[in-house]
Amino acid sequence: MSSSSRPQSVRGLYTPPAEEWVFLPPTVPPPSSCTSAPAAPVHLPTPFSSSSPVSDSEDGLAGMYGYGPLQLFAAEYFSTALGMPFEVGKTLLQIEYRPRRKFAPSLPTPTEESGRRGSKAEELEVEDEDAAAAYFSDRLSSETYLPPPEQVAPDVQVDPATGYIADPEPTWLLKDDFEISRGNGVWGMIRRLRYTPSEGLPSLWKAQIITTIHSLLSNILQPSIHSTILSFSPNPTNPDIPLTALPHPTIPLGLQVASHLLTHLLLSPMELLRTRLIAMPTHSSTPSSITLFNRIVSHEGGLSGIYLHPNLLFPALIEHTLRPLLTLSIPILLERQFSISPDISPITYSLCDLSLNLASLIVLLPIETVRRRLQVQSRGGDKERIRTVVKTREREYVGMVEAMWRIVTEETGVRRRRVMSEKDEGGVVAGLRQLYRGFGMAATAHVTVFGLGLVSASLGGRGFDGGWKEI
Repeated sequence: MSSSSRPQSVRGLYTPPAEEWVFLPPTVPPPSSCTSAPAAPVHLPTPFSSSSPVSDSEDGLAGMYGYGPLQLFAAEYFSTALGMPFEVGKTLLQIEYRPRRKFAPSLPTPTEESGRRGSKAEELEVEDEDAAAAYFSDRLSSETYLPPPEQVAPDVQVDPATGYIADPEPTWLLKDDFEISRGNGVWGMIRRLRYTPSEGLPSLWKAQIITTIHSLLSNILQPSIHSTILSFSPNPTNPDIPLTALPHPTIPLGLQVASHLLTHLLLSPMELLRTRLIAMPTHSSTPSSITLFNRIVSHEGGLSGIYLHPNLLFPALIEHTLRPLLTLSIPILLERQFSISPDISPITYSLCDLSLNLASLIVLLPIETVRRRLQVQSRGGDKERIRTVVKTREREYVGMVEAMWRIVTEETGVRRRRVMSEKDEGGVVAGLRQLYRGFGMAATAHVTVFGLGLVSASLGGRGFDGGWKEI
């Protein structure tokens, strides 16, 4: 093929464009040849602009210390109000004294009941009208007539201070009627509060404000105390890292338990106020939280007595050490000892977590019950009894061990009937059950959280990654 058949080159036909593409924001001015300092870009804040970081931080601080705490308190208040009726019922159930017949002197024994029935039967033996007329004629014709002795009920007590007969059933006590309560649990106590005229429905939210403040302060103080403890640790760790991700979680676990213990010991007077406000009747003469605190400080050993009295210090130490220790150790135990991962086996992990949390209630509930009973005891020099809406033991408990022993040996959960024997009141098992009042409500809460986790997992949520923990 000849060279004339080839096409000619097109390089000579190329013409460069008139201007090149320049990717610059339209607001940025072109660079000038002067030596003055370059102006700051428009998209960056200047030190005097209204959108500077200083003003933003000031607005954030203003929100934190202005509307922030109010919103936080309101959220905590309403979330606490949802569970407050159950907390009130559980607390009253734990401090109520339900003695066996032989430890309740005001109640008639079966022998006295049979004696009363026998005397009434003897009175009804005279049925013949002639015999009755002769009986009364002989009595009237007798020269030495002695009036019958005055019958005094065996359960009547006279107040030595006033000389009047004491009220056998104070009006502020809750009604102990099985037709009202329909059970011995927390729901039964809630119904008793509801149908007692002196209490009513508002009494289910006793100590609502003091409980909200306690929960709010514990959520704020515990991370701060934990960070402070970590700063003094020789090998500080990041508090945001979970304990299960650490190679050696023993020391971090101990530091977290110590932070929870110090936080609740610092707030223990508020727990004392909450228990007493729940136990005291709803009446105009009932003092407020501040008045009650001042009265405790002035009559029960001051601030040192609130913190250091053995009946308050030792139960608080044991409860607030075991509760976070058991709760925080369960994930470590499941993942390290049993090799159950929440990512690989979420349902198995959640079932084991539920089982261990229910088992921890066996350890925690007796300590919590004894602590509540010691909190409603007066420690003043005059030993003035605290007026409560449920019956309490007349003789005060000496300490934790004695309180547990008295509860097991003296109390029963069997409903009182007209005539009962010791066999009907139950044995040691019935006494041990009194240390676990409120177990059904706590177990129901754990099972409910487990069910919500199942529903969340089935709907595509996070499922069992997070949940409710009581620390």
